[in-house]
Amino acid sequence: MTAVVSSGALPMRLKLAHGLGSVALGVKEVGLTTFFMIYYNQVLGFDPRTVSLVLIGAMIVDAMVDPLIGRLSDATRTRIGRRLPWLYGAALPMAIAWTLLWVSPDIAAHSTLGLFLNVIAVRILVSACEIPSVSLVAELTRDYDERTTLMRFRFLFGWLGGLATTALAYGYFLKSDDPAQNGLLDPSGYAAFGLFGAALIIIATLGSAVGQHRRILSLPSQPAKAQGPSMLTEIALAFRNPSFVALASGALFVVTGYATTIAAINYAMLYIWRLTDDQLALYPLGLAIAVFGAFVAVGRAHRRFGKRDTAIAAVLFSSAVAFLPYAARNLGWWPELGGWPSMALLLTFMTVSLFGLVVGHISCSSMVAEIVEAHEVDHGTRIEGVFFAGYLMTQKFGQALGLFIVGQLVAYVGLSERIRPEDWPASAAATMGWILGGLMILIAIVAAIGLRRYAIDRASHEARLTALAGAAADHDAAMP
Repeated sequence: MTAVVSSGALPMRLKLAHGLGSVALGVKEVGLTTFFMIYYNQVLGFDPRTVSLVLIGAMIVDAMVDPLIGRLSDATRTRIGRRLPWLYGAALPMAIAWTLLWVSPDIAAHSTLGLFLNVIAVRILVSACEIPSVSLVAELTRDYDERTTLMRFRFLFGWLGGLATTALAYGYFLKSDDPAQNGLLDPSGYAAFGLFGAALIIIATLGSAVGQHRRILSLPSQPAKAQGPSMLTEIALAFRNPSFVALASGALFVVTGYATTIAAINYAMLYIWRLTDDQLALYPLGLAIAVFGAFVAVGRAHRRFGKRDTAIAAVLFSSAVAFLPYAARNLGWWPELGGWPSMALLLTFMTVSLFGLVVGHISCSSMVAEIVEAHEVDHGTRIEGVFFAGYLMTQKFGQALGLFIVGQLVAYVGLSERIRPEDWPASAAATMGWILGGLMILIAIVAAIGLRRYAIDRASHEARLTALAGAAADHDAAMP
């Protein structure tokens, strides 16, 4: 028999505590995707290709470790369950590793290898919290809609952590007192930015563990297996599951589109759109609207259209909206760059496009949980950690591809050296805009093609639950 909560609405306090666990991921994503490249490139003077390769190499190492973390968390047996020891144990080391990225630039500047190892440490420690934490989605409930709700709260808190970090970065830590100096290019605020992120990471991770502690203790314990598939066998089974392969192939490019957008955003806002510090400070407002809008809309969309079709529609819609501002700018249909009408129009397009990306991202992540029961019906075992780790590994390959694209693009358009926005050629800005807009369309189409092959819907999931319940009843009846 399997040890999960079978049905019924979960308490709101549990949903909030579970969601809180994703704050560390949100802080990490914002830091490494939005600010890391421009900091080490335009502030510390690294070549953008070197920075992108550091990020990509660390991400690949992290991605290869993910299935091991997932399998180990599945196999963990303690008096406080399988997942909580990971959250308690990794929180402090994760915060320390994060701090070192931002408060020791002199060390990093003299050692690319040291920087690489530091980024690897951050990524693996975040995974050591995120994989066990998100694996609880499939343990806490089998309900199709409650799982969507748990993923909604995870994304909400992850984005809130990222939003708080982003808002304070643009509005306080990285806002220059000198009107002639853009705060993103001023090194003085990055140490405080890193310390704030570290504090948020440790408080949220431990708070999530404590908030779920009692509930986890009340779950039936997973029976230890005397013999069973090896770790490599279980990982191989996961990656041979047709629905998982379809989801992974589509989500790879959903995440690539997202990573490309976020990694390029500071370059785009500074060098293409010529925004000031005061205008940059409004960007988190658009993010907040997109996130809260997606949080409200995604559950209704899943109930009406299903998770797969919602994801496909959302990413295609997002890419079309993302393309329009670049096309309008380059065709001469845009207000004067740097003005407030330009900022207002740009923020509107960015918010709507990000809304679609977030809906697509939540939908793909929510689809993983149903694969757990599909595998259980076929093989008789539950390997939540392996599936969620495999999905996170796919996400990281998507992030790596997005960062590689941006690193190459930044170098191609002439931003390898430190340069002020007003000194950058207008032709290069137009070229970068066309490439970014076109990439969004192409990546979304490839993502949609992959997701179309995902075959699990509400009806097939509920049929599997019925089959599993019948098997459990037969097992109980056969017991003496």
